[in-house]
Amino acid sequence: MALYFAARCLYNQKQQNRARFFISTQSRDSQKANFAALFRAFLAIAKYCRLLYHIYMNDEIIKANIAKNISWYRKEKGMTQAGLAEILNYSDKSVSKWERGEGLPDICVLAAMAELFGVTINDLIGSDEPKPAPPSGRTPQRLLILLMSMGLVWLVAIVAFFAVEIFIPDLDRAWLIMMWAIPVSCIVSIVFSELWWPLIPRLISASSLIWSLSCCAFLTFSPQNMYMIFIVAAVLQVLVILWFIYLHNRRVRTV
Repeated sequence: MALYFAARCLYNQKQQNRARFFISTQSRDSQKANFAALFRAFLAIAKYCRLLYHIYMNDEIIKANIAKNISWYRKEKGMTQAGLAEILNYSDKSVSKWERGEGLPDICVLAAMAELFGVTINDLIGSDEPKPAPPSGRTPQRLLILLMSMGLVWLVAIVAFFAVEIFIPDLDRAWLIMMWAIPVSCIVSIVFSELWWPLIPRLISASSLIWSLSCCAFLTFSPQNMYMIFIVAAVLQVLVILWFIYLHNRRVRTV
């Protein structure tokens, strides 16, 4: 009987040792799994932080490249910040922020600037040293469009002149139709100058309009003291010159 109880105690002790070993083994496996999960989470966080860092650095690099390239191509074209902003329908402060690397223009503005400078969008974004843009041939093309538009004005005037000569032969002053084609041509020139060219062509177009209108009015109407219209034209000319001087000074201050 004593031997039976002794064997039973040894068996129970062995079973308890096995259970403890099994529990400790499970505990170690659980600890390993927890450690592996923690390590994977740490690696994921590290990769995410690295991704954020690269995104931030790429953004800063792109800002610096765009700032450098916009400034270089603008100066290479002889444009001011205000002049570029006026063409893009933005404020000169926005252009200044782009050139300081404090902001990024959207893709549509980048495309417009690339077309204006005669380069590609990659040239504005890339880190390579900017190169002078190849001649685009836009100036001769635009001049041709202007001349064709003014030629259309004169064609209409000639047709109107001969129509009056044929159907109203008693009209003595039909030649005034040709005279009035001059200020109309000046208006066309002002429109295209505002779209494409700097201040000097605009000033010439506006001055031509003032004096051609004065001459046409003087020749068309002949009341007493009609010569006073030239004094009015002179005053307008001075005001136009002062206005363009103001525009020039404002643009110079924003460079």
